[in-house]
Amino acid sequence: MDAVTNPYTPGAGSKPPALMGRDAEIDQLALVLARLELGRHEKSMLINGLRGVGKTVLLNTFKTMAQEQGWYSVKFEIRHDTNLRATIVRHTKRLLLDMRRTERLKAQATRALRVLKAFSIKTPDGFEFGVDVEAMVGTADSGDLEIDLGELLAELGRTAQEDGKGVIFLIDEIQFLNRSDLEALIAALHHVTQDELPVAIAGGGLPTLPRLAGEAKSYSERLFMFPRLGTLTSEAASLALTIPAERLDVEFEPDAVELALELSDGYPYFLQEYGKHAWTIGKNSKITRQDVADAHPRVLSDLDEGFFDVRLRRVTPRERRYIAAMASLGDGPQETSSINELLKRTNPGSTSPIRAELIDKGLIYSPARGTVDFTVPHFADFMRRTAPFDPATTD
Repeated sequence: MDAVTNPYTPGAGSKPPALMGRDAEIDQLALVLARLELGRHEKSMLINGLRGVGKTVLLNTFKTMAQEQGWYSVKFEIRHDTNLRATIVRHTKRLLLDMRRTERLKAQATRALRVLKAFSIKTPDGFEFGVDVEAMVGTADSGDLEIDLGELLAELGRTAQEDGKGVIFLIDEIQFLNRSDLEALIAALHHVTQDELPVAIAGGGLPTLPRLAGEAKSYSERLFMFPRLGTLTSEAASLALTIPAERLDVEFEPDAVELALELSDGYPYFLQEYGKHAWTIGKNSKITRQDVADAHPRVLSDLDEGFFDVRLRRVTPRERRYIAAMASLGDGPQETSSINELLKRTNPGSTSPIRAELIDKGLIYSPARGTVDFTVPHFADFMRRTAPFDPATTD
């Protein structure tokens, strides 16, 4: 069928044509916004899950929801080298300049800009603020990020409150924040929560996120909900696949849907890949089981090149051998002791640096003490197909 009208959208953070199976999280965000507007406490959200389950898509949906409700939003992604203070300054400055254009917010927004300028004084590399206001000396300029960020968020909350709305920070890949920055972010939210100000945080990250937040601040579970995104239910996955086609008068035969769900395991990103290729193969406004079967090698090729291999390229030879051994043990979490045994490492601590680097690169995580798993669905299968473990090799 026509490639131009193909409705399926596999991509990093691309919104699927039919967002299914995430109603609970969407409803919770709506509740957060509504209650904070009334000055009532409601937990913020730190969404976690494997790659390809739709965390970024959901954060983008949250941003749209907030904007439609008149809330002010700041969205950014954390990288390994992100400096939180400087990042907050860049994004919040634009937000406050936008607020200041509204006459009823002008005075409060100008005050908040003065606080932000004071906050920016402590940024590295001599950050150029670029707005002609005097810094609010003595506020948000202590150099202690926990204190300063709390005072800044409080000022933002008071500014938005003047408009009867609030501010939401949408932060992707939040697990890459360093420990001190994560501590400061949680403490700052705690500060504004105690003052009953309309400021919320919605973050997305890997499955380690609840543990990282708990280790950063013991009270994080009282500030956040931690929804875990996983595979879609059979019903939601079926709808995500069939609704986009039906809108264009194309039918997925039931056994075609069944095979697509089986091959994709219900992962949203994989479903989009199967939909995209089955659409291209299908004829006469119908997609059959054979079309999905024929799409399978094309999907694997796309995933290998664009989803799996880009991650494998970031690892060292020692790390590659470690994950090859890990994959050879099967799918799902594996005991680190079993991996060490395959690698002929008698000293368990000898592989700790390798494991730590792989975790730091976001390729594996530890779901429980003494175990590791891939952050990318089907990655073990990819390794077994393309880079199988060879016990005869050494580091």
